[in-house]
Amino acid sequence: MKLEKITGIMERFGVTSRTLRYYEQVGILQSTRQSHEKYRYYDQENINRLQQILVLRKMQIPIKEIIRIYESRDMKVLVQTFVSRIQTINDEIATLSELKAIVNDFLEAMLDNGISHISALPLIYEKVEHQFGCNKKAEIPDLERLSKVSEKLVKLPELSIISLPPMRVLSSRLKGTESSDSGGLWDYMSSNQIPFGAPGSHHLFEYQQHTETIIIQKIDDNFQNTSIFEDYIFEGGLFAMCSVFVENGLGEIQYQMIHSFDDNAYYEVDFQHGGVLRHDTLVESVLSPDSGREKINLYLPVKKRLPDTSDIEQNQQLESVTFAEIEQANPVLKEYPVDFHQMTPIYNPHYQVLDNGEAEFICWISARMLNTNVAVKLPFRVDIVFMADSASEAYGYGADEGSLWFSHNNHTFCINAENSSESSLSKHAILFDQPIMGNRFIFPETGMIKYDEYNTFSWIIGEKHFSVVINGEVRYCGVNFPYMNMDLHLGQPAPIFIGSNGQGKKLFRSITISQLKSTPKINVKKGALVMEVKASNNRLPKIHPMVTPHYGENYWFNGCAGFVMECLGEPDYDYWFFAGLTGENFTQVYSHNHFRGDGVTDYRLSEKGNHGFIEDVFGKCGYASSFVPLKQILSNREMYVQTLMAYIDKGIPVILNDHGNNPHNRPGWGVLVGYEDYGKTLLYMGGDATEPDRIPVKDLLPEDYIMEGGHCKGWIFLGEKKKEMSLADIYRNRILSLPDLLTFESNHYCFGAKAFRDWADSIENGYFERMNPEEYDDWGMHKVYVCNLATNSGGCRGFLETAQKLNPDLIFIEQIMDLYRQTGQYWNDQNGEDLEALGGGFNANLNTLQDKEKRTTIAAKIREFAVCMDQVVALVNDFKH
Repeated sequence: MKLEKITGIMERFGVTSRTLRYYEQVGILQSTRQSHEKYRYYDQENINRLQQILVLRKMQIPIKEIIRIYESRDMKVLVQTFVSRIQTINDEIATLSELKAIVNDFLEAMLDNGISHISALPLIYEKVEHQFGCNKKAEIPDLERLSKVSEKLVKLPELSIISLPPMRVLSSRLKGTESSDSGGLWDYMSSNQIPFGAPGSHHLFEYQQHTETIIIQKIDDNFQNTSIFEDYIFEGGLFAMCSVFVENGLGEIQYQMIHSFDDNAYYEVDFQHGGVLRHDTLVESVLSPDSGREKINLYLPVKKRLPDTSDIEQNQQLESVTFAEIEQANPVLKEYPVDFHQMTPIYNPHYQVLDNGEAEFICWISARMLNTNVAVKLPFRVDIVFMADSASEAYGYGADEGSLWFSHNNHTFCINAENSSESSLSKHAILFDQPIMGNRFIFPETGMIKYDEYNTFSWIIGEKHFSVVINGEVRYCGVNFPYMNMDLHLGQPAPIFIGSNGQGKKLFRSITISQLKSTPKINVKKGALVMEVKASNNRLPKIHPMVTPHYGENYWFNGCAGFVMECLGEPDYDYWFFAGLTGENFTQVYSHNHFRGDGVTDYRLSEKGNHGFIEDVFGKCGYASSFVPLKQILSNREMYVQTLMAYIDKGIPVILNDHGNNPHNRPGWGVLVGYEDYGKTLLYMGGDATEPDRIPVKDLLPEDYIMEGGHCKGWIFLGEKKKEMSLADIYRNRILSLPDLLTFESNHYCFGAKAFRDWADSIENGYFERMNPEEYDDWGMHKVYVCNLATNSGGCRGFLETAQKLNPDLIFIEQIMDLYRQTGQYWNDQNGEDLEALGGGFNANLNTLQDKEKRTTIAAKIREFAVCMDQVVALVNDFKH
């Protein structure tokens, strides 16, 4: 007879061991197990039957009907079952047809009676009755009929199994009564400012007990309950949960929930003695995606069926393994030395702590024990140093005289077990219950101890090994136990109890209980869920203004760069860092032809092909980056929007530079911090805005985009960190390179002292003299330079102070700070001789700049700023040389 192993059956038919075991338990399938084998086998007859069962189940024929088919062995029963199933399907079709007819009745009645809006639907009954009376042509749709059809079509929502934690609750049940006062509890909580549980928080539930509706609300453990309402500990546990709308038939759904577990191989409804549920079904309000319909969660108490382990090769014993190897494979996470003074005797054994610090223990009978008051969860380890007194053991209390055991979660672990006054019958065994499963193992002649001298034993109930070590000798070591394949890290801690049997005295020198490390069971293969679900919307969690102008944060790119670095966990790279690194806070700028922006970054990018400047800034921080020109983005909008969405999903914002050439008139630098509607709308943060603006992509990147000006516009994608950079070196290099920055000049613009002098020459030589008011752009032609010098006079101070702190040898930095402070005085603090007082600051107007005498005075003042910049350059060069 050809047999096939269960593992092959499971793989061929896609069924679990638990399902096959269930079919055997109900009597519709049969396997065989040979004496030398640990696996089940199936013959061809049962394989054929399994195929039949699987076909019937796919037809949604219940197990109880399948059992009836095989029990009767009558073809009529099979035919009746199929006929019954067909009838059920026909009933479902008829119900759907009936619903279709009702919907059609409503539609016809609406059209016949001029109902054109849903708000007028109730009028259909009044109108039809009034106009048609007994006219059968226009029958009124029957709401009662609709309700009955709807009930037939109710399907049980998908269930989830969750664990509710234990918690102290305040109940609406009145103390000492069976009555509930829900309204009274509501008023009590409100008047005493007890917060109500938020929807879906698992803090506020209701349930029905007999005819009473009872509300329970989580409260703090230290809450002083002086009310008329009961409080107690809600024990929590496993519950099956489904989400439904309140208008559905909750009683019917609860009924379906209960019966959905009839054929479940893994969980069952948690009924207690007498057929009552462990806890009445709980109801919790949750947030509804439909504002017009209230949604709730129903919680039905369930419990886990123990997994079938009959087909798992188990308790393989290792013969040649050392204690050191076992310890290495099952490392300790934390040790808990037991304080003998803190142990709690249970049922009055003899127990006392001696003057020498040891503990004396006589159990008398096994029910008397010691609670160590140390709780651990699987996997764990127990080490005990003890001595058994041979003179006191007289086998007066049963067969376990001389044993020593401990328990965890009602499972026993014992050495020197199964002994007897008849020495030939004594087994001196190691005895234990497998964790979780509870099946018992006994290994005779392995658990012997020495009397009247100290013994050491170590039980390691680990992920890799289950071992018992007595006096340094590995007496038992097993692997591949079923419990080792379970999610041990999800278990709950339980206390360790210690006991013995008989009148033999034990002396404990030390007891140590250790929590061993556990490995989470990863159910998803690496990368299995990557990009499987495409989010419709996402925004970065921590959004705030990019700059704070009243703090002098006036250069937007630096705020954007600092924000990106903040999202990457780089707190040292903030606004002030980048304002110094780019040179924005150090140098004056001046354009010889047209407005180029607010500072160094805008000037660098004002010439085609200069976007490498941005990549160099991030490179100095150790990061790769890509500046994608706007022209390139416009040529492939969809690809770059998808790339942006991927960055947002990784928590990384994208910087954009546009200077407002779009319908929303955005003024230059900003950050894209999110998206909506699958990327059709982007979220933009710029300046000191506190919330992002929503910009449709079709507006941000329109088909007819006009590429105006010479600015190098585009998006900046920050890449990986390629190199760890010394913060001190970054600051040092910036300070020592100030001469290059403050003396830079091109054909179109210049920086530093040259910028001040060219600006002054332009004013004094009559640039504004023949200009009409319509031609005058006060910001782009003058005030932007005033803002530049005003910002830099104090804005560079933070960078300079940090540079000096990180590089104490740069002793000239204090003098540089004094020079920039002096430019601040030239601007607005020089006793009536400063730039603002002369009318050349933010208060400048065209008339003043056209007045020959006034503009000469203004130009002279601006040249004083240039002198300060010359001195800064000289200080750095002197140090370098």
